Amino acid sequence: MTPPDPLADPPTPDTVTPTAQALQQARHLLSQSQWFRDWPAADLEHILSGSSFREHAKSTLVYRDGSTDELVFLLSGAVWTCLRNERKTVKFGMLYPGALIGLSRLLHQRLPDEPCYEFHAAEPTRLLALPASTLAAHLDHRPQLWRAMAEATIRYQRHCIRLALVFYAGPVKDRLISALYQFGLSAAADAGRAPQQEVAIPQEELATLIQSSRQHVNRALRELESEGLVKLGYKRIEIVDVQALEHRAEARILDRTLSAQLA
Repeated sequence: MTPPDPLADPPTPDTVTPTAQALQQARHLLSQSQWFRDWPAADLEHILSGSSFREHAKSTLVYRDGSTDELVFLLSGAVWTCLRNERKTVKFGMLYPGALIGLSRLLHQRLPDEPCYEFHAAEPTRLLALPASTLAAHLDHRPQLWRAMAEATIRYQRHCIRLALVFYAGPVKDRLISALYQFGLSAAADAGRAPQQEVAIPQEELATLIQSSRQHVNRALRELESEGLVKLGYKRIEIVDVQALEHRAEARILDRTLSAQLA
């Protein structure tokens, strides 16, 4: 049997007709996101009217750089950020509702390094597909909105640097606290949702997220459970003491950020 071609076009996702409630939720999430919160309502409606709603099952390819002339805005679920080469695809981060993927499509020319980034659904995911040409034309027509997009990009870059500091450096337990905070609490707040006290993520994926092993993650989770911060279940982690976890995670973000600035 011939193996599947890793460079082949991804399967066509399910395009869905949104309900009135889904449209309202999309408007709210767009208006609260760092990318579009400074946009007037009329401009948001213009972009929303030319976009389509799509649904992806877990583990399916959501987006690949350069494969389509569009950007995608996450409405629900979560996606893995992956770097692909000729031999394999490596997961190295996760994105949540409110994330905008595909900003390079707004450039007139392709980036010279031609990075090959892919995004795979970590769970059932719904997104808004925005035609890049439509978005770029609207930004050119409303040049003051370019500044809002540039400021959001800078904020996002700084956010990614902070995540790298807390996810990939330090003791496993501290990195795990940061991941649980980001996955269950911070991402929910950024998306305008209530914090998730039950995080549905397998330990293998948590290990991938913080670049550790499942054995080390399991040991650290048991320690957090004995401290009363979490309660473990089958492929689920209940955050028992939200305030304590949030306090420790935010203190670590501040500590790692200051350490990087002083280095």
